[in-house]
Amino acid sequence: MLASCILRNRMIRIARVTVLVGLAIAITLIPRAVQADPRTSYLADQLKTNDDYRVRTQAALALGASGDDAAVQPLCDALGDSNQSVKIAAAAALGKLAKPAGVPCLQSASKRESASSVKSQIDKSIASLQSGGSSAGGAATPPPPDAKTKVYVAIQVTNKTTRGASDVDALIRAAMQEKLLTKAGYAVAPKAETPAQGGPIVKSKKLKGFFLIATVEAPVYDGGNLSQTVRISMWSYPEKALQGEFAPKLTQSGTPKKDVESEDALMKLCVENAIESFQKVVASL
Repeated sequence: MLASCILRNRMIRIARVTVLVGLAIAITLIPRAVQADPRTSYLADQLKTNDDYRVRTQAALALGASGDDAAVQPLCDALGDSNQSVKIAAAAALGKLAKPAGVPCLQSASKRESASSVKSQIDKSIASLQSGGSSAGGAATPPPPDAKTKVYVAIQVTNKTTRGASDVDALIRAAMQEKLLTKAGYAVAPKAETPAQGGPIVKSKKLKGFFLIATVEAPVYDGGNLSQTVRISMWSYPEKALQGEFAPKLTQSGTPKKDVESEDALMKLCVENAIESFQKVVASL
């Protein structure tokens, strides 16, 4: 399935983020704004009122790229959204926006947030804003499977970008692990675990074992746009038989030159979309 989210305004140039997932169906999720609508007001309205969480997610990212002080409050409000992807996007956008006024609401949201993936992004954005730059982090050692565990997932990251392999591995692994562990019944294999070590765990506990290979494609800068794709192939574990692939692609306009922070945000959202699709497939098995 292909979902395409387009934000546009006939009179002014606005940041647009398009999510493409799967194959052949293009869906325009956001109608054109009327000519009199200011960019920030239009995006803020979409973020607040649109029924589709994907549209709200893209609106949050676009507000983060706007550079407008007026974007802070709508993004702060979105930290209370009912959808985790929207909250993650809002937190990332506040970090990208780089306005000190976003720190208090991020700190308040961090105290009340229970989802680890959302809280992680909130805390990274706080650190970035307080330090005046970007904040990097890696995946913590995952907890071992317990009596409630049904699905066991091993992760491998393949880096096709020109960035350091360790940095990309840490970013993608952390995003995958955090998203996987938000779902009850999931456990993640330690990074150093081999199939020979993981096999007995899967067998003895009678778990569904999966091996996810995340291939991070090189970001593409073209015509003022940044496109990022992360392909996640789904294999059985420990025997590694291919079962499927998820390849979300995110495109952000208004990005004419290298922007590592935007690359990171798009990579993480690609992972979020792919893991959601993976977990739906697992639930159907």
